[in-house]
Amino acid sequence: MYAVFKFSKSAKEIDALYRDDVVARQTLIKRDGSALGLDDAIYIVVEGSEEAINRAKELAKEFLLNDSDAKDVYKKIKDEEESASMGMGALFG
Repeated sequence: MYAVFKFSKSAKEIDALYRDDVVARQTLIKRDGSALGLDDAIYIVVEGSEEAINRAKELAKEFLLNDSDAKDVYKKIKDEEESASMGMGALFG
């Protein structure tokens, strides 16, 4: 399971996700939107248990992306990670 959140660069609410005991133990991926070819926002993906996803949604519900936008951002992030891992494989393979 995952949830994707979109924050402005100055948003203080980002820290709430990293400070929460349940959410912080999950996989948190933080990316600059401009690096993904999107906008000037900060995107955070929370991957983990249903309990943690629900907790993250409680903490930052006003920043939660709808399903369609979340899938697009998630795919861009995963494609970027895959591309980076393939590059490292070629370098050290």
